[in-house]
Amino acid sequence: MGTTPHGAYADDELAALYDLVYADYDDDLLMYEQFAARGTLPSLELGVGSGRVALHLARQGYRVTGIDSSPRMLARVAAGLDGETAARLRLVEADMRDFDLGADRFELVYCALETFEHLLTTADQVAALRRVAAHLAPGGVFVAQFRTVTGVDWSAGPSPLVLDWTRVDPATGETVTKLRSGTAARAAQTTTDTLIFDRIAADGTVRRRTFDVTLRVSGRFEIELALERAGLRLSAAYGDADLSPFTDASDTMVIVAEREGN
Repeated sequence: MGTTPHGAYADDELAALYDLVYADYDDDLLMYEQFAARGTLPSLELGVGSGRVALHLARQGYRVTGIDSSPRMLARVAAGLDGETAARLRLVEADMRDFDLGADRFELVYCALETFEHLLTTADQVAALRRVAAHLAPGGVFVAQFRTVTGVDWSAGPSPLVLDWTRVDPATGETVTKLRSGTAARAAQTTTDTLIFDRIAADGTVRRRTFDVTLRVSGRFEIELALERAGLRLSAAYGDADLSPFTDASDTMVIVAEREGN
C-alpha cells in the first residue's frame, strides 16, 4: 500500500496508522525469506511501505533494495534501521511504474500483500511489470500476492460500518480504533474501502482520520496476460503464502513469474 500512486500514505500520521495495521502481520515472511535464499544477489521490494518485509529480510542477513513513492513511509523504514540492517537495506523513493535502478539486477523482485492492486489500469500494471522484467537477473523471479476474484465481496454496498479492531499505539499510548465500510464496482473490477481511524487520548479527546483506499482485482489469466505483455511468464500460482495449491476456494493468490528466455 505504500506505493499508492495517489499518495494515500503521504503524511506522517497516515504512515503511522499503516504501521499499526500491519506491523504484527507475519504470515508471508517465511515465504519471502525462502525466495530470497535462492540466490546471492539482493532482493527488490516494490512498495516497501514501513519495511515490514524488507527489515525482516535484512535482519536475516539478506541484502534488499526497497522502493516506495511515499517519503513518509521510507522515513519510517529508516527509523527502524540499526548499523547492521542499514548496511543491507537500501531505500529509494520511486514509483513502481517507472523506476530505474541503473545496472542493478535482482534475483527476487516482490510485491507483498495487495500492493500491486493499487495499480488501477492495465497500462499501469504492464508498465510496472516491464520495470520488473528490466531489473530481474537471469534466473530471477517476481513474486506477488493478490486477492482472488471469487474471494472478494462484490456487493455494491456501501457495506455497514464495522469495527475491525481496537489497539494501543505503542508510540503514543493512545487507543486507536479502526472502522471500515466497503463498496465494489464490478464493471471496473475495483473495491473501495473507507477507513476511519479514531485516536483516543488519555483525557478522552478523539482525533479522527478518514480516507479511501481503492484496489483493482485481477483474475489469474488476466495477470498472466499482463505478465506476457511485459516480457515475463507465469511459472506458478499458489493459494497462499504457504504455497498451497491454488483452488476454487482460495481467497488469495501468490504468483511466481520469470523473465522470458530464462
